[in-house]
Amino acid sequence: MLPLLAAFASVPSHSCPVEDARYALRTQPSVTAEFRDAETGADWPGGLVMRLHIGASGRTYWWVPWNGGSSGGEHLASTTDATAPGWRPPDPDDGPRPVGDVDFIAVDAAYNLWNHVPVRGGPAPAHFFIPNLRDALWYRTPGDARDGTARQFFDLVSCRHGR
Repeated sequence: MLPLLAAFASVPSHSCPVEDARYALRTQPSVTAEFRDAETGADWPGGLVMRLHIGASGRTYWWVPWNGGSSGGEHLASTTDATAPGWRPPDPDDGPRPVGDVDFIAVDAAYNLWNHVPVRGGPAPAHFFIPNLRDALWYRTPGDARDGTARQFFDLVSCRHGR
């Protein structure tokens, strides 16, 4: 396991724009995540969506990052396929959220906590944790579409510079 962790440590997140960052679930690398540019509007000012792909099932989930709530924390709101023609982000108050909202905790390479979600053009977090991801993908989906992820800790595994 140490060589795998060493590979994660070799990607300098401070020099990687979030739109170029690629992440893998630490305990299940076939579960991947990436942030993509999106016209999210004034209600979702980060200008990004997160694409989460589950390798085992082939399913992809889409999320809009957001700061706030009564706790002042960081979150992801599930949304429909952001690549679909005519896609629009969910209404912040009651828009369609296929698997609800989840918490999002990002850290830098030294594991210092971020107090915001990633934004378009900003640096990529070195790691992030979605503590209630398993609940969202298991309990908030129909029985035949459940995706179980035993752990929810993602590591930056590559940076695609110069797109």
